[in-house]
Amino acid sequence: MRIESTRLLIREGRDADRASLIRLLTDPVTREYLGGAVDYASRQALELSPLGLTWGNWVIAQLTDDTMIGSISLDYDRGEVQLSYALLPEYVGYGFAGEACRAVLAWAQDNLEDTTVIAVSQARNKRAIALLKRLGFTTRRGLEEFGTQQLLMERTIADPLPEGPEAAWSAPRPIRPS
Repeated sequence: MRIESTRLLIREGRDADRASLIRLLTDPVTREYLGGAVDYASRQALELSPLGLTWGNWVIAQLTDDTMIGSISLDYDRGEVQLSYALLPEYVGYGFAGEACRAVLAWAQDNLEDTTVIAVSQARNKRAIALLKRLGFTTRRGLEEFGTQQLLMERTIADPLPEGPEAAWSAPRPIRPS
């Protein structure tokens, strides 16, 4: 799968993405709202195993130079299509998450037969909840997971997506932080 948006490329992972992927899974800032960083043994397994991202788990890369900046997924972990994403901390706040989510949701509209997509976020992750609301998600219910309050949000896949430009969703900043 390959999806291009204004500034991003959503694609399958490659071995060249390994260091960034390991960092994404182990960085305490990135993992603050995602259950925490993986432990040392899991990190070693990531370093030694084939990259092997499965269907529905993709890399978010910059379109200009194919640099991996995060990951995004559509999976059926809860029995429904679930959208998840994570960015490396230096790429947060530039509108990349909204742009990537919008691109993947547009792809889902064209390629999936499912009617609803869900997303789960910690209730205290105000930025993620605000983004999901801008994307048309509404709260279905609260739940307790990983020792903290979560919101399970949903949207109808066929509903129109908000119009771009995605960069307008955040303060204007350069494409690549220095």
